[in-house]
Amino acid sequence: MGERVNLSGNAIATTWREGDWIYKQQPKHFAQNEYYALTHPALHKYTPGCAKLDDEKICMTDIQTELVTDAAAFLSHYWLVLHALKSAGLRHGDLTEPHVLVVNNRPIIIDWAESRLWDDPRPDKRIEGDAYWLRKTMEALCQK
Repeated sequence: MGERVNLSGNAIATTWREGDWIYKQQPKHFAQNEYYALTHPALHKYTPGCAKLDDEKICMTDIQTELVTDAAAFLSHYWLVLHALKSAGLRHGDLTEPHVLVVNNRPIIIDWAESRLWDDPRPDKRIEGDAYWLRKTMEALCQK
């Protein structure tokens, strides 16, 4: 392992990089949400690789985001991501730019800790919904 580099930390979670991995320590419920989403077969094309280390800690492949070089190819994933979310029975709830990375003109979605099951009555962090925020975010990433 390489040197530990802290990426973020708040009262709920701490995230750091060691070598080629991103580690996230968070309460059990959030870690379970994140691990479930990151390893769900329907979402595997749109999430980093992940391993569960214990009930409160996971590690993910360190994704180096890129610029969009083919907007049409990138935007063609919009409906595929929404279909994958529906197939997984999940709502992400915060598909804003910090949570949508770009690799080979494909969106990679991170930070699933606050995701919800499709039929969970609790509101998402972004009340406009995943379809709205994913479209807005993908279009913004094409402009960078």
